Amino acid sequence: MATAGVTIATLAGLAILTIGVLYLLAPRPMAASFGLPSVPEGRDVAWLRLKGVRDLATGVVAFTVLFTAPAATLGWTVAAFTIVPIGDAVTVLRADGRRSAAYGIHGATAVLMLIAAGFLVSAA
Repeated sequence: MATAGVTIATLAGLAILTIGVLYLLAPRPMAASFGLPSVPEGRDVAWLRLKGVRDLATGVVAFTVLFTAPAATLGWTVAAFTIVPIGDAVTVLRADGRRSAAYGIHGATAVLMLIAAGFLVSAA
């Protein structure tokens, strides 16, 4: 079970690192897939880059814990990080964004992360 948890955590870490970099390099195209009803324009695009920084930092922390901490610590860290996709889903829903993105992207990510966390914590 620990192997499954580590694999999911690794893939999630790679995904969030990639998303962070893409939000820094191409914020508007990335934002179109987030699920919100509109995409910032002009100087407001800077808000999208903040998301890129947040996601990049999340990935770096995830890999730091992955390479330095025992499975239980990684599991609890992954569980704590589910705040991010849950918050993203709630934000999309409260903005009358795409429900498919709220549940299919952000909600599914949170569920997958909780599964990984469960595997890791139970393996310890």
